[in-house]
Amino acid sequence: MSQDDTKSLNVVIGGINLRVRPRESEKAHIEEIAAEVNARLKDIQLRYPDIKLEESLAMTLLSMMVEKSSEIKSGPAQDEVLHELDQVDSLLDKLLQ
Repeated sequence: MSQDDTKSLNVVIGGINLRVRPRESEKAHIEEIAAEVNARLKDIQLRYPDIKLEESLAMTLLSMMVEKSSEIKSGPAQDEVLHELDQVDSLLDKLLQ
């Protein structure tokens, strides 16, 4: 990745300024993720007002990774989806003949 491909982006998470250098195509996605992290962080800080920022950040990270892991495990395998689409395609071919 060359310097021309990236420009600095300032992201704030939990009041902490982070300077990142994403590709131009990643900027909007990074901003969406930062907004989601901040929303989760705020929720955790409201539920647990006596914990430190570092603990809140760790809990936020953990909750997001558990959710992501659950999404991956609960979603249908790509091979299964492709197989089912092939079956639908075959049925459509038979119906159209």
